[in-house]
Amino acid sequence: MTDETRTSITAGEAAKLVGKSVPTITRAIKSGKLVAKPRKPKGWIIEPSELFRVFDAVTGETNAKYKMLEDETDIKDSVLQAKLEVMEQRFSDAQATIEDLRTRLDTESAERRQLTAQLTDQRKQPEPPKRGLWARLVG
Repeated sequence: MTDETRTSITAGEAAKLVGKSVPTITRAIKSGKLVAKPRKPKGWIIEPSELFRVFDAVTGETNAKYKMLEDETDIKDSVLQAKLEVMEQRFSDAQATIEDLRTRLDTESAERRQLTAQLTDQRKQPEPPKRGLWARLVG
């Protein structure tokens, strides 16, 4: 059973949950007021959130399946919240690692420039004497 069929309800179940008739539910679907997917061979698959967006729920035993779906959603939400917290911690760790690596790279680059300067002759090279016109022509 997929998640869609486990959390979705039929038009008959929807009618019981909101205290309406099945034809009222199907009219709402056909008019576009309520969004649902066609079910094979016939009927409709309705998400409870979509149903309760359009119609108010009735209280009592007919609401038991919705309560069960609501509890399942709460469990899924808490699992997703835990996953989100773990991912945020991983992201924070990755950001710290990136910052550390950038600092190291900048430090090593500065050291490399300093060592290069020490190893090479940094004095200004004297300019060659200017040659006259005759020396340039004769070569």
